[in-house]
Amino acid sequence: MIAALPSRLVVIAIAAVIAVALPRIAAAGRCTTGLISGGFHCGTCPDPTQLPSPCGPDEEEVIFDLDKPFGFDGTTTSSVTMRAAAKSPCGAGFEKTEAVDGYMIGCWGPPDDKGCRALRTPSNGNMCLRINDEPLGCPGDCATVRTGQIAISNAGGADRQICPPKDETTCRSTRGDGETEQFQLWIGGLCSTNGCEITNPEMPDEQSPGPDTCTTDWGATLFGYSRGTVGKASPPGFYHWKSGTFDLEVTDGKPSCGLLGQCLGAGFRSPWTLRIVGTPRPGSNVPCLGADVCSPLPDGDPGCL
Repeated sequence: MIAALPSRLVVIAIAAVIAVALPRIAAAGRCTTGLISGGFHCGTCPDPTQLPSPCGPDEEEVIFDLDKPFGFDGTTTSSVTMRAAAKSPCGAGFEKTEAVDGYMIGCWGPPDDKGCRALRTPSNGNMCLRINDEPLGCPGDCATVRTGQIAISNAGGADRQICPPKDETTCRSTRGDGETEQFQLWIGGLCSTNGCEITNPEMPDEQSPGPDTCTTDWGATLFGYSRGTVGKASPPGFYHWKSGTFDLEVTDGKPSCGLLGQCLGAGFRSPWTLRIVGTPRPGSNVPCLGADVCSPLPDGDPGCL
């Protein structure tokens, strides 16, 4: 809770509490539905192994964990940089970077005649992003507002093609032309919960909904797509064949609600940078390239797709 808000924020804070107290119809978009993303999510992401498999009979399910370094460089990790709008209480130029973990469930399609595969990202809970929870730390009364959020997918994305690499030094995936080194991922929507209460200060993951808990719909998140306009910047994604891991980043508007939203201001005017690094969970099979130097496993290994 904010200890001593200026009068301008007190009015907003009261309105936010009233909104939370109203029936769930007051929440944003598809956050109100019966999907896995619906309702408040505090503490930890759902267990992806307990969700119904979203993959078809000709597809192979893979669980990517988002809490490990990128296999290509061994250092890049999942993170989010939150930024404040110019007229927000935190003020222009304020930003806060937090670690991100969670999971993404994907469905590998069969290879085509070029060795390319589609990685399908289904809807309804098959991605969960958990943002590290600590004090926001911007100047003034917003210093103690918490950064923690859990965002869960509620809408699916398009099938995205991953083709064999052309460079055995980087083992970076290409697109359909076999030349463009790029990996794209389109997530149709995520519902984000923030403002959860920490029930045990010594165990921050032990959280439950409180008077400031709220949800907001992030809308479509387009990793690896860049439209060349402010707030929609995304460098080419990187799927690393040798390790079966990926690195994706996007900078776009992420709306927030409750006290965190009041402190940071309008999300679309202060785009956040979200980076996810995915590593196949042990037991998930990975696409292989036969005897190629970029194949993650030796030719004929039972872990190969």
